[in-house]
Amino acid sequence: MLSLSIIGTGNVAFHLAKAFSAAQDVNLQFVAGRNAAELEVFNSFCTTTNLNEELEKTFSSDVILIAVSDAAIAAVSQQLIESEALILHTSGSTSMAILDQNKRYGVLYPLQSFSKEKELIYKKIPFLIESKLQQDLEMIKTLTESLSANYFTVNSKDRAALHLAAVFSNNFTNHILTEAKQLCDDSKVPFELLKPLVLETIDKAFRMGPENSQTGPAKRNDKITINKQLSALKSAEQKELYTLLTQAIQKYYER
Repeated sequence: MLSLSIIGTGNVAFHLAKAFSAAQDVNLQFVAGRNAAELEVFNSFCTTTNLNEELEKTFSSDVILIAVSDAAIAAVSQQLIESEALILHTSGSTSMAILDQNKRYGVLYPLQSFSKEKELIYKKIPFLIESKLQQDLEMIKTLTESLSANYFTVNSKDRAALHLAAVFSNNFTNHILTEAKQLCDDSKVPFELLKPLVLETIDKAFRMGPENSQTGPAKRNDKITINKQLSALKSAEQKELYTLLTQAIQKYYER
């Protein structure tokens, strides 16, 4: 059985800690964080410890998982340079090399959006993994298998490319849906009516390829509809977004 400590109190740390606490092949020893209030939510399923005062407790673990913001990874890993444990971070965009001051290191990146309120089905989440040493890669595989998750060995460059693609497909798409909801709210029409269309759009994108399933006035170069819709938009930000996306679609299909 692998012993594991997790450093961090955010959404990724919360979900992974909760999942690993229930895994049969993993012994979750501690979750470490600086803020006692943020650690309280972990106390129902695992032991917690103060990152500032008792970090050395994590040194006894086989694996230490750093689940903090990208900007904090280097500082946290610096505190672990004397540890013999396998040090992993969970970032999609951060190179594995940021941990090269540690003796053993790698990456365990779940390619998914996390929020504390949403339960996750791990067998549907791809984990992108990487390690300095081959024997440590086997240990990371054991961790992912304990969650019944699928893993893919991906280097830092390709993982960063996938993370960038995830920003477009998740973060940017969500913002566009935010703007769509605002348009619905402004006109007092139900946003929920768009759900079947959005789900069909996603399904077609992965079934046919998004480049083959594009529709709409921009693709048709329907200038009358484009101008009419631009005139209907009230905010400068929405007009700018509509124009940029329309032009991007048109340029893509002019290639």
